[in-house]
Amino acid sequence: MASIENRSRFKVTVQNRNDLTRTFTHNAVKAVKAYVEELKIQRFKPKLSRLNDSFAVRVRQIGYPDQTLFATSEEDAVEIQQRVESERRQGLFVDYGKGRRFSFGDLLARYLREESPRHKGFEAEGYCINAILEDAGLPRVDIAAAYAAHKKPNPSLTGKKFHKPTGKKMREASATSRFILKSFADLEPTDFNDYIDERCQSVAASTVDREVDIFSAVCRMAIDTWRIPVAQSPMSGVKRPSYFNERDRRLKGDEEQRLLDAAHAEDAKQSIAARLEELMAAERAASQGAATTYQRKAIINAARAAYAAEAEATHVHVPLFETFVNFQLMTGARRSEALSMTWDRIDFDNQTAFIPESKNGRPRKLPLRKDLIELLKCLPRTGTHVFPLSLDALRKAWARICEAAILVGADDLHIHDLRHEAISRVADAGAKLRGGFSLVDLQAFSGHRDTRMLLRYTHLCTPSLAKRLDEAFADQEQVSLHRGQRRLKQGASLTIKEVVNAPSSAEKAWISPACDDSRSAA
Repeated sequence: MASIENRSRFKVTVQNRNDLTRTFTHNAVKAVKAYVEELKIQRFKPKLSRLNDSFAVRVRQIGYPDQTLFATSEEDAVEIQQRVESERRQGLFVDYGKGRRFSFGDLLARYLREESPRHKGFEAEGYCINAILEDAGLPRVDIAAAYAAHKKPNPSLTGKKFHKPTGKKMREASATSRFILKSFADLEPTDFNDYIDERCQSVAASTVDREVDIFSAVCRMAIDTWRIPVAQSPMSGVKRPSYFNERDRRLKGDEEQRLLDAAHAEDAKQSIAARLEELMAAERAASQGAATTYQRKAIINAARAAYAAEAEATHVHVPLFETFVNFQLMTGARRSEALSMTWDRIDFDNQTAFIPESKNGRPRKLPLRKDLIELLKCLPRTGTHVFPLSLDALRKAWARICEAAILVGADDLHIHDLRHEAISRVADAGAKLRGGFSLVDLQAFSGHRDTRMLLRYTHLCTPSLAKRLDEAFADQEQVSLHRGQRRLKQGASLTIKEVVNAPSSAEKAWISPACDDSRSAA
């Protein structure tokens, strides 16, 4: 019913002569024999072996279409053979050929249209999948159209303006991305491993790991939901990149003030630009009727020069990015939570902001301090969102702000670092209050479902912890033991006489350096 065909490559080697090693395809028997004879003529002793890297399982049964399944080892091939024969004995027929009718690129595009719109991270997921499709020469999917056409999209993205394709490459093309042109049934773990190795040379391992998450989700969806059976999941055996990306970046010195000043300057620039667009609206409309692109640009440039001074003098300053930075520092909200925040979810009277679905899938409320409430009241309510920014617009603006604040380079600042800073500040502030903050209070503020996640913030509070330890042990005995010797603490008030009268003879031989005055007096 099912037979196994060895399609592994032939390998010819010569001892101590790696330069003579050659591999041949499974059907190149004549070429193998010719090369072996050639080596023998040269008085070498060639060794012929066969690799264990490719096997075909051919299934033939009367009344059913023939099937050919592939495995990367003999053990996998035997397992597939036994599974297929067991299914046929039970009267089952699994159409493994269905996986050959769809390329992995087709499944990526389908996943982006049918499943991704349900996710909070749909926008970022869409950019990533479109970049992979584009690398392989496949057309991109319009994510705005995909979200609009979906039956049940994520409600947190309602009314959001998605970044439209510009026709430019999203990233440097990856040659190994072309593996997505293979049929789903022909995919092997080595395809993904080659892609991972190549991508890790140009981007961070954490970025590659998120792309692997998408590949894994697509494979699960194809097998479990879309019922596209394969003999074995192509993700089985894929080696994810290893990395450690926990950050301990905190604001130091005047960095917070520099960051807020840069955000204020960015707000001023964008406010002036918005006012300039209002003043030159008539000229921009007139430029659309220009005969040439040169004439259209000339009209727009002349209008900019004519209204520049008036725009700067009459613009209304909108502190959008300045409020965003303060919002992150005072609430510890995640970036996605801040961007999806709408005005109807903010309760100014009770000083709270409601998040219907956080990262862990549960709702929570953000406490809003009075000074943050005042900042939010200064923002115009021209739309539904508090911060009407796309992910791409925020990234570009943040890069400009950090560059202006001189927070780039080896010690750069990420948006998520503001969340770390906020949680760490609350942990520090709780120690100064009578009764302090409990772990439950800190968990409610951070929104972590698992308290173990808060452990990554303990090292951020080490400086304040050291100061609290000093205060806690300030009134303890001023003499401590170290390796059997009695030592005085810095600034201790004990006299040399009290130390010398100690019962241990070893202790008498040691005098603390902190008592230089007493030693000289003795």
